[in-house]
Amino acid sequence: MALSPLAEIYTNSMRQTCTIYKYGGADYTGQPVYGAGTAYPCRVAVRTRRTVDGNGDYVTNTDTTFIVPAGADIQAQDMIDPPLPFEAGAVIREVVTAADFLGRVTHQVVRIQ
Repeated sequence: MALSPLAEIYTNSMRQTCTIYKYGGADYTGQPVYGAGTAYPCRVAVRTRRTVDGNGDYVTNTDTTFIVPAGADIQAQDMIDPPLPFEAGAVIREVVTAADFLGRVTHQVVRIQ
């Protein structure tokens, strides 16, 4: 099946590689257990925002997202090893599937904790 034009644009922009480790549950001490890693092409997007907190002070928030192919088997609680210089072992907080205006899935957006 051919990709939609928008999916092709996203796929061609994924020039980095990240490794996803599937969450397998917790061991007897409550520590998370992860399976073998699977490498996916990705694109890293970092957004920094300055906001004002309740005390009137400026606070800097950084949100790192990874754009991965639509067919990638990724879920919240999985662990990601992003490309350098990002820290390895981040836990995935949210996975959002994006679609074009015709409803065709184009890519997934992965947010970390």
